[in-house]
Amino acid sequence: MWFSGKKKEISKIDIFENKIVIDDKILSFPLALADIEEVLGKPSREYRTNREWQTHQSILYIYDSMGIVFEADLMNTFKNYYKKCNVYIDEYHTIYMIKLYFGNKVVPMYHDTIDELPKKICKAKVTLESRTPYFFSERGECGDFRLILWAPYGENVCGEIDNLTYPLSITFSPKRISEPANYTIKKNVEDALHFDNMNFKLAIIQVLMYELEVLEPYFDIYDFALQYRGKEIDTESDKIIKPALNFFKKLPIPKSLAPKVEEIYMDGGNNIYMNIIPQWNGEDGTFELNDITLEELQQFPNLKRATIMSSNFEKIKNIFEDADIEVETV
Repeated sequence: MWFSGKKKEISKIDIFENKIVIDDKILSFPLALADIEEVLGKPSREYRTNREWQTHQSILYIYDSMGIVFEADLMNTFKNYYKKCNVYIDEYHTIYMIKLYFGNKVVPMYHDTIDELPKKICKAKVTLESRTPYFFSERGECGDFRLILWAPYGENVCGEIDNLTYPLSITFSPKRISEPANYTIKKNVEDALHFDNMNFKLAIIQVLMYELEVLEPYFDIYDFALQYRGKEIDTESDKIIKPALNFFKKLPIPKSLAPKVEEIYMDGGNNIYMNIIPQWNGEDGTFELNDITLEELQQFPNLKRATIMSSNFEKIKNIFEDADIEVETV
């Protein structure tokens, strides 16, 4: 579907705690298409995604001449999450990501197809609260926004970067508002699932705790750190926070929750990993799934699809297939 925009290029994008300012025009989140059109005019075109790896369907609003793409959720995937963050407005305010295509030419960020890409590069200057953006490895943040600079694998993009030369994604990810959790773990819980491999357990916790929110307590490293009575926890660590990992090791998962797991998708930005290594860059093998047993998998009768991080894929692929689970690597 094609449109004609009223604005061809933008010069400046400034990211604040819960808003983005484009050439002095404010976009407050959560966003609706009408909000964007007030600032940039109508998009060049719309495109509905058809990504096999994605568990929800999105619609892209593409501004070809500006090198910008806005991504909106079509299936209310984030509705409950936004409600728990006290930011939910209505079913129209579902735009959760902005993609800016910097560089000499337009290149994909991750799984972008040709149809999802704008025709031209973005020439705007990006700042965070009017300052030069800072990235730890390829990641940065500003208030409710999480940034990923899509540099080639192995490229050093740590520190302040004044002129961006790689694609940048900006995701609206407000902090979940909740009462402090009780992190006391009950001992000797009967009818708990058994795990031989911790990284598989973490992938299951990602689904049950952070995606479906049926496993309690909802673990938040900042809340946990405030309550922890041992040595002070560095919540900006790029190393494993051992008390957090130990919590997940000891946490029993009731067998009654197993049927709820239908798919797992291991990604470097998953909540579970960010609550164990808050500044993890996703580029090492810390959380790779390189061992698994058939007995572990058979505990999940409805698990039919898995996308995993693994450097030993050929070995464990056969075990997934024996459990009748379709598996691929990220």
